[in-house]
Amino acid sequence: MLVDAILIFFLVFALLLLITAVVNMISGAPSVPSNRRTIARMLKEAKLKKGQTIYDLGCGDGRLLIRAEKEFGTIGIGYENAPITIMLGLINKLIHRSKIQFRFSNFFKANLSDAQTIFLYLGPEAQQKLSPKIKKECKKGTTIICNTFHLPGFKETKKIPKDKKARTNTIYIYKI
Repeated sequence: MLVDAILIFFLVFALLLLITAVVNMISGAPSVPSNRRTIARMLKEAKLKKGQTIYDLGCGDGRLLIRAEKEFGTIGIGYENAPITIMLGLINKLIHRSKIQFRFSNFFKANLSDAQTIFLYLGPEAQQKLSPKIKKECKKGTTIICNTFHLPGFKETKKIPKDKKARTNTIYIYKI
């Protein structure tokens, strides 16, 4: 009986891993976490304020949103559509006693109009597809901060080059 329960658990886990891999391949946003130093730099450059609503599209385990909430008092909303990744995020949220919101859905269908700052670490194809949506929905003054890849159709207000010594990725900052 215990052996059956363990077998079922591993089969369900394997199925969720497979679903996560397929979702990542289809969405063009593979699950590659941002490193801590890059997150710290992105948050510093965002000039976040207490009570500000921030979005992380493809938020993974929510580490950026949790850190922003703890350090700056932001209201974090993260979109993720990979089942295993969002489960890890929910565990991370519990461990850190965070109030961030995870939305298990496709961010291409989300309404981005109330975001004051949006963080992106998506592949070039996903950012190309997302660019018109951001132009259409985001208000003037919205800040977009991208890890590694530029946002097509936008002129960056600041570009922070990759720093191998500090181990940070290239960061692009845009203001709508």
